[in-house]
Amino acid sequence: MKRIQDDRGQTVVEFTLMLPFILFGLFAIIEFGYAFYNQITINHAASEASRYAAVANSYDAACSGASIQGRARSTSNGLISAADCADPDVVDVRYQADGTGQVGRGAGVAVEIAYTYDSITPLPALANFLTGGLFPESWPITACSDSRLEAIPTGSTPTGADCDD
Repeated sequence: MKRIQDDRGQTVVEFTLMLPFILFGLFAIIEFGYAFYNQITINHAASEASRYAAVANSYDAACSGASIQGRARSTSNGLISAADCADPDVVDVRYQADGTGQVGRGAGVAVEIAYTYDSITPLPALANFLTGGLFPESWPITACSDSRLEAIPTGSTPTGADCDD
């Protein structure tokens, strides 16, 4: 008796079975790469803003272009919008006052940025399908940087803690 050797559909079946795993791996590489890029960008924006605060010292709650918040926005590669820039929950500038409540040269200034990263691929939907809903579609990215003031700040100066608190 002769056996029939026909493999024409095997490749299609194997590809169909492997496609979700291939897509999951591809989406994971893209998603976490872009999330890591955003983390580095937010860290850089906080660092630049705290250095600007130490040297230029122009705090402005309205987020003008020459303010500390404006510096954070301009160095964030578009991750921080104009509306987010003026929100103290997104870009928070804090000065450390001395024992008398004054903020002066040598005091600390901290800039903390809280950014919400939204997924750019269907990875959360795919992961939630496989895990039953354990993967978030967005997650917070925060960065904080502090510096020492080189001059007395201009404008209103909110007080607070440094990045360790």
